[in-house]
Amino acid sequence: MKKDKTYLTDLFIESAIIQGRVTIDGNYTIGNKASDKLFKIANVMKEDKDFAKEILDILMVNPEANVKIWACGIAMDIDYQANEAENILKEISNTTGLGILSFNAEMSLKVRKGEL
Repeated sequence: MKKDKTYLTDLFIESAIIQGRVTIDGNYTIGNKASDKLFKIANVMKEDKDFAKEILDILMVNPEANVKIWACGIAMDIDYQANEAENILKEISNTTGLGILSFNAEMSLKVRKGEL
């Protein structure tokens, strides 16, 4: 995967939006492909934390809930703005109308805090 900030940021946003929508709709084939892309991007980010920080600053303020869920999970994994990421995940987990995405935010937070 090419290590280009703009390319990976755009691909991350696109993949997280797709993965979030199909999680709600139930089309797992498309969701799995989007998740695979997100995991690959996450691995690139975890290998270069300075590079990741630049991207996470953009992703953590994205208006799409699933983009924030994935970004905050990575931020907590690399210990970057972990308190802010935790607060964002708590906010999403308490937001009505997001369905399973609220639950995903809650579970992402619990995993990162060692509660599961």
